[in-house]
Amino acid sequence: MTPVLPFTIHGTTVHGKRLGSELGFPTANLAYPPAEELPPDGVYVAEALLEGKRYVAILNQGRHPTAPGGQATIESHLVGYESGDFYGRELTLTYLHYLRPEIRFPSLSALKDQLAEDERAALKWVKANRPELADADDGLAGRA
Repeated sequence: MTPVLPFTIHGTTVHGKRLGSELGFPTANLAYPPAEELPPDGVYVAEALLEGKRYVAILNQGRHPTAPGGQATIESHLVGYESGDFYGRELTLTYLHYLRPEIRFPSLSALKDQLAEDERAALKWVKANRPELADADDGLAGRA
């Protein structure tokens, strides 16, 4: 049975491909839990809790088809996070809203454009549906 949203997962961040950083959307990666029932693969609006601070996150769960290789991952871009790398830190992610399926883009440039659109869509959804999360980080002001 597929879990119902909201769905929460917790773990220690691991190294990824660093492609998100290259595209201007650095991600915190969690190992894909092999035995846990997860929501369907895709892109989600999420709430991230890192070191006691809440962030709006754009979460991708799956095999990243535009840059395939490696195992499936759970990677999240924490909007407004500017404190360096994530590696080895405890991270809690709560999936809040499904945005779209994973798709293969024709280029990394097209993927980067979609990531910017995903961020806009996530912030718009949060402001309409979880305003307390939008207000949790002053860095979000004016971003949607």
